[in-house]
Amino acid sequence: MTALYIENGKQKTLNEEIIIEGIALHSGKDAEIRLKPAAAGTGIVFFRSDLKQQLKLKAVPESVVNLVRNTTIGSREVKEAKISTIEHLMAAVWGSGIDNLEIEVSGPEIPVIDGSAYPYYQKIMNVGLQEQQEQRQIFKVESPVYARQDDSYITILPYDGFKISYTLDYQHPVIGSSYFEFDAEKIDFAEEIARARTFGFAAEVEKLHAQGLALGGSLDNAVLIEEEKTVNPLRFENEFVRHKILDVIGDMFLNGRIMGHIIAVKSGHRLHVRLAEKIREKMLEEEN
Repeated sequence: MTALYIENGKQKTLNEEIIIEGIALHSGKDAEIRLKPAAAGTGIVFFRSDLKQQLKLKAVPESVVNLVRNTTIGSREVKEAKISTIEHLMAAVWGSGIDNLEIEVSGPEIPVIDGSAYPYYQKIMNVGLQEQQEQRQIFKVESPVYARQDDSYITILPYDGFKISYTLDYQHPVIGSSYFEFDAEKIDFAEEIARARTFGFAAEVEKLHAQGLALGGSLDNAVLIEEEKTVNPLRFENEFVRHKILDVIGDMFLNGRIMGHIIAVKSGHRLHVRLAEKIREKMLEEEN
């Protein structure tokens, strides 16, 4: 046996519906989401309100259809049923303690708000959670699982808790190398991780726009990096590596709540989801 499920308290969902509006980071279009309470055992489910076919997309590794600069889930049968940039919202839902949630999305992308997970988290905590009757099950990794590409890698090791150790290394004077460790039992997610914003390089803006990406990006929702400084002030001296940890949390939550120590070096969404897929294989083995 390489892994197991353990019970950890009761499942939780949202107390009441929340509406969040804003600009979509990549399309630049107006976007709205409605977070709705869901029955125990539902997990996290997304669906598009603008499509005739109300297809529910479960937030699991098998649903991921694109990993270019974000995590996108969708349907392989209904091509237009895609929802992109879910990672910050997923991290906020994880941090709030929610297990079951339906997320209605007005179009193909989640509103980016300020580029962090904090605005979603804050709204969730403002309305509060309701405890459900069923037990929460957490998947505990009992042997190492890893994914690697060139000089980037990510692994998860057995650990009685949830911890992420991330090393960021950019050949850029503003970012350089940095390291941060988040242990869910010891560090406040809301204050130390959720506030960290996404970032981008001024030199890449035109290229991204030509690819139809970052069209909604602004100083209100991202840290913009020039050759020798950031255009807007940082919230943390090491905000970049903290945001990378936020992304890892959001992508790992595709498997629900897990226990383990994640060690990541220069990893992005592609490697995160590859690891999540491998963990999912272990989960299915355990269920069978």
